[in-house]
Amino acid sequence: MWQVKNGNGKMDESADDDDGDDAAVKTKAAEDGEGMEVERTPTPQQPQAKVTSPLMESRQYQELEELLWHACYREYYNEAYWPYWESKDAKGAALALLDAAMCKIVNMVAGWIRVGFVQGNFNADNCLIGGRTMDYGPFGFLDVYHPLSAKWTGSGEHFGFMNQPSAGYANFAVLVESLLPVIEAHGGNPDEVREEMLAKASAVFSESVDKVVRTKLGLDGGPPDLMAKEADEIWEDLEPLLRTGRGDWTLFWRQLTYVAKEYSPASGAKPNYDKMMDLLLGADRCPSVVNPFYDSLTKENKATLRSIIEKWHKALTKCHEFNVEQSPDAAVVPPEERMRLVNPKYILREWMLVEAYSKADAGKFIPGDYSTIHELFELCKDPYGEGTPEMHEKYYRRAPDETLRAGGTAFMS
Repeated sequence: MWQVKNGNGKMDESADDDDGDDAAVKTKAAEDGEGMEVERTPTPQQPQAKVTSPLMESRQYQELEELLWHACYREYYNEAYWPYWESKDAKGAALALLDAAMCKIVNMVAGWIRVGFVQGNFNADNCLIGGRTMDYGPFGFLDVYHPLSAKWTGSGEHFGFMNQPSAGYANFAVLVESLLPVIEAHGGNPDEVREEMLAKASAVFSESVDKVVRTKLGLDGGPPDLMAKEADEIWEDLEPLLRTGRGDWTLFWRQLTYVAKEYSPASGAKPNYDKMMDLLLGADRCPSVVNPFYDSLTKENKATLRSIIEKWHKALTKCHEFNVEQSPDAAVVPPEERMRLVNPKYILREWMLVEAYSKADAGKFIPGDYSTIHELFELCKDPYGEGTPEMHEKYYRRAPDETLRAGGTAFMS
């Protein structure tokens, strides 16, 4: 399985961009009360730390603790504020904040991998405690898959597509370091907390890529250990093929979803691996439009792909049969539907956006044409749906070859 590690086999903890800004992870206010189960009271005055050491007497420390309580209140009220505020347990609040932030950041970067998005400049000061990001830079969705793909020429390997979980881990490490003074001041052992938190985060961030791949393959159900093993083996064969064949990240997974639908284990359809291969490669439509490989596959690569399809479909069948056995009296969601809901059909590809804003800003004294912007807005409302026949014909396709080399579209400085 793809591992988010550096050349030394360790999780990469350095993800600073060229401006050298090592600012701690910022907080960002969420809307008051949104999604909260506990009714909020008006924001109380921030507590003053009990002065038990010279460190806690300093203004810098007191401001740090106030920032902690503010972040807990605004971002993780139920998890990190409400249970600890009354007792002024800043250590407990800090640990709860770290656990909650870890989960949110992991979910964010895993979502980027799932839909083929590259943030581009994901260093610590662009990572928010609430599991959001800012200062994208420049960002974009993948056309051609490569583990180090990015739209920004300055992204480097550390901000590349499949290294985004590694960058997220490095950002989380900055957050851990920033809260250690509070934890220590309230009786915690900073070295132990650092070691425990980073060990937990290392495992969680690395596993995030594995889980995404299992989900996209439709193998997120079934016997956990068996499905994890089967998905690992499939991905080990598939990833080099996507990389060397210059696979389209979105088209490949959506075409595989159509194969799962046509030969669904839920319907008992008998597999025909040659026809499944044809469907995956877009034989039902112009191959140059929906074939998910920008480079022609060699005879050897085609044989590898056919083997992957066979191995995947057998694993998909095992997964579905297991789910049916576990829930004999309940309706089981067929695998093709689970795949459809995680593999988008439409993404905002850069060539679509260039066309839209170019028509909207035609020049001085020329009325702008906003029709494409409105069209893309409608497309984005349901990226997992099939769309209209017109949308399907126009936007469910590979990027035009000329756009893959165009500055400002394929890459940006």
